[in-house]
Amino acid sequence: MNALFRNRSGAATPSSRPAGPSNEEGNREWQEARDRIELAALREMVPPPAAPGLSSARRADLEAQLMYEINGTVAPSEAAKPGSAARRPLAFGWLTPVRSMSLGAAAAVVAAAVAGIALTGSSGQTAVAAPAPLKVENSRATVPLATVAKRAAARADSPGAAHRGTHIREWALGLWDDGKHKPEVMPVYETRDRWNADGTGEVEVFKDGRVVDRTHEPAGTWEKNADFRSTPPTTVRGFADYLAKYDPNTRGSAYWTVDAVEGLLREWTPGPAQTAAIDGLLAQQSDLCALGPVKDRAGREGQAYGVNFKGTVRWTIILDEHTGRILGTELSSIKTDPKTQLKPGDVEQYDTYLD
Repeated sequence: MNALFRNRSGAATPSSRPAGPSNEEGNREWQEARDRIELAALREMVPPPAAPGLSSARRADLEAQLMYEINGTVAPSEAAKPGSAARRPLAFGWLTPVRSMSLGAAAAVVAAAVAGIALTGSSGQTAVAAPAPLKVENSRATVPLATVAKRAAARADSPGAAHRGTHIREWALGLWDDGKHKPEVMPVYETRDRWNADGTGEVEVFKDGRVVDRTHEPAGTWEKNADFRSTPPTTVRGFADYLAKYDPNTRGSAYWTVDAVEGLLREWTPGPAQTAAIDGLLAQQSDLCALGPVKDRAGREGQAYGVNFKGTVRWTIILDEHTGRILGTELSSIKTDPKTQLKPGDVEQYDTYLD
């Protein structure tokens, strides 16, 4: 593999993986051994359809191992810490994760392409179709983000607290960067997890609306795997500071703010007060533009707001226009890319937040 490291700006730079043996034969064996390690980790992250899903602890271990093997600069014990280099998107010579994703999402995208290999036995596309872009419903009015934020603020004192864990339906696209392979797609993956004060928890995996696997996690699992360990704040300023500790790029950037919110929503379900803080912070982002009314991936009515990144990709966040609740986030291409065979409008990833 010709491994590349893709930094926050989207520029590809040579991987910092250690140099390995100097002679050609030894270097090839060294490279093949590491490729086998990476591929084994990726395959384990995508169990066969009939097999139970991975526990969250095992998935986190595999992600840390994978990022360490690929990048070589962040030890597995450090890989899941906020702000570490492992949280930066990576690109492989033969497989390119999406260019602007958190570690969990990037790992899902990497696994997506391996799912294509595992299910088809080749690099051909799987039978699963990529989702169509969100469609703006012109029959309904566009609601300004500031209006939604005010409505959320009015409900901030409503009953309900933030809790650890989410019910999420997610999908990701596997991308190849050689210009020869079409993007790989994978089935939608739905999980629900809940966590206790001692770090114990329960993770459920769904298929066709029913639970097909349930895993009980031991004490300390939450602390081991979570990036956002403390409860999210309930004020706009406090929430801005909270996200900046996770990623300083959120300061003054709508794109990275949405990116960080997406990471948070993989670990927490916000209460009304946190929802108001999130919406208030989003409303302060001048380059987060209203796209219009849509129906999300669960068929719920919402308002979509999007922000572009350097003319390549767009983060979209979907809010309930009445309550401000975050219904989903979505990453899509806005530029033709011959290397990955992406076209404007192609969906690269989406998350739908349920319950």
